[in-house]
Amino acid sequence: MRVSNVDHHLAEVSRRIDRLEALVQVEGAGDASLRIRRDLGALHEGQELVLAAARRAPDDVEETIGLLQTRLAVAEHAAVADLSDDWNTFAAGVEDELRSWNAYLDRLQASLADKDRNARGRANTAINDVRTRRIAVYDELVQAGRGRARRERVAAARNELLQRADKLPATACADAWQYRPAAWQRSGSGRS
Repeated sequence: MRVSNVDHHLAEVSRRIDRLEALVQVEGAGDASLRIRRDLGALHEGQELVLAAARRAPDDVEETIGLLQTRLAVAEHAAVADLSDDWNTFAAGVEDELRSWNAYLDRLQASLADKDRNARGRANTAINDVRTRRIAVYDELVQAGRGRARRERVAAARNELLQRADKLPATACADAWQYRPAAWQRSGSGRS
């Protein structure tokens, strides 16, 4: 990928990250702004990974950018859900977040196609674990009922999904890019 294309894609990602940063400034965002800040830290570090990958192998940076873009989509949809005041907006945000997780996991899995069998096996095991948690979130979301209690159960399932996804970079991305992108790992409690 040409440097100008990398710059263009990074500029677009930066604009989207800036919009997430603006959400943090919304008064009354409370816990949601803390979760958004945590996502922002990982996304900023992801931008640095793209730059490092571009310096190391400019022709191969497209996949790294794609992973960052799909992870950004997860964060954007999660923010919509977290900041929502009503069930319908929350549920739509979670559904969009889950679709984004699918895209991210599909892209990550595809990036491992050329890796050796052991690396692919380790990564696929971790990816399948995250997919299982993603299904659990959806199952919780479609259960009958609305209200605070339902939202809390969905949030708990999302928390488990995020905790499992936080372990992906240590396994899958390291195998995909032949280095350990610790920047994608986040500490702290999961999304609620």
